[in-house]
Amino acid sequence: MDEPVGEKVFNVIFGELFSKHFVNFPAHDRRKIFDFATHLKDKGFTGLPGRNKPSTDVDRNDHKFMEKVQYARENNLYHYHIGIPYYDESNEYGNWTSEYILHYAKLGDDVKIIDLDNHPPFALPPKKYLK
Repeated sequence: MDEPVGEKVFNVIFGELFSKHFVNFPAHDRRKIFDFATHLKDKGFTGLPGRNKPSTDVDRNDHKFMEKVQYARENNLYHYHIGIPYYDESNEYGNWTSEYILHYAKLGDDVKIIDLDNHPPFALPPKKYLK
């Protein structure tokens, strides 16, 4: 498939541990994650409803601020509000939030989905999930 003009599309892969846990997620949650992956393959990040942020955006009052920022940078970590269990639509479309976020790494033309976690509190995925 040709890449749309002005938009970067991605190959989407699942991390090893994420793949093992994914099969046990409720069907509704798996559907939302598949929809996210399909959107990235077809349209890139353009037009997604949820808030999408670099995981370097750590609370400056966090006592491990620098350690977390460095970890996120070294591993190209981002997180996306996936709409699980639902989206809070009080912000504009493209900035909707949800209780659960999907952690992923941008790796060139690949997006590697590595963890699903509740938020807040914001926690970066453990190193073992990066494989």
